Amino acid sequence: MISANWRVIWNGIAGKNDVIVIDKLAHASLIDGARLSGASIRVFPHNHLGELESHLEWARREKPQARVIVVTESVFSMDGDRAPLREIVELKSRFEALLLLDEAHAVGVIGPNGGGLAAEEKLSADIQMGTLSKALGAAGGYICGSTSLIEWLTNRARSFIYSTAPPATVAAAAIAAIEFLQTSEGEDRRHALWKNIELLHQLLVSETNRKPESAIFPFIVGQENDAMNFAHALQKEGFFVPAIRYPSVARGSARLRITVTAAHTESQIRALVDSIRRLQRSSGRH
Repeated sequence: MISANWRVIWNGIAGKNDVIVIDKLAHASLIDGARLSGASIRVFPHNHLGELESHLEWARREKPQARVIVVTESVFSMDGDRAPLREIVELKSRFEALLLLDEAHAVGVIGPNGGGLAAEEKLSADIQMGTLSKALGAAGGYICGSTSLIEWLTNRARSFIYSTAPPATVAAAAIAAIEFLQTSEGEDRRHALWKNIELLHQLLVSETNRKPESAIFPFIVGQENDAMNFAHALQKEGFFVPAIRYPSVARGSARLRITVTAAHTESQIRALVDSIRRLQRSSGRH
């Protein structure tokens, strides 16, 4: 998926005469692709529609002939929050820009048949990309777009042309997973997942202080060593909760990244929260 992200921007859709307007918290692979493309890059504060609009106005004023591409994730990997997608689509349409949407953390979880945030809000992105390695349980990434875009990438993206195709077994597994998402059993699995998401939110609401928008719960600790120690302590109690720290997140915002799945039981979720609260008390944190 990381390769898919930077290859589509780097040697696919953007060049030195173009403008990329990207969310500050977009995945590193999207940022790397933007840098490698040679395009002018404008970064807007996370989910800040006013700044996004200002950058689009600048692009159309200063580079009226440029291809302008708005780049964002639908669900952000470190915070688990959603992009204000409807407003972003309205802005990109008004300024005749393209939207590149990374649905890696939304597909399989959000929307009808797990189609992602754009599907849930009945919107479309000019370019949608994501991963086969999260909800779909396979490996690799994908890019969706118009027939002409896909033909262009197939024939012009060097990082695609000179790479090895994925094994047929991986492709078959991904297809089977996509088909599963559209079955009643897949719907039941998503229902179970959201039941667990809501339970974890209910139990952690005083700590997270935010409405659940995805299966990702950031539990902010602050200092990197504290986050690492917290994660190690949880692991000793049987919970694998990775500590996320700089450079994945800003300094001072190290966190535990809690990810809930449909396979977790209510007792496991409650036990995790009990352990977190006990460790908080023992460390003097509130």
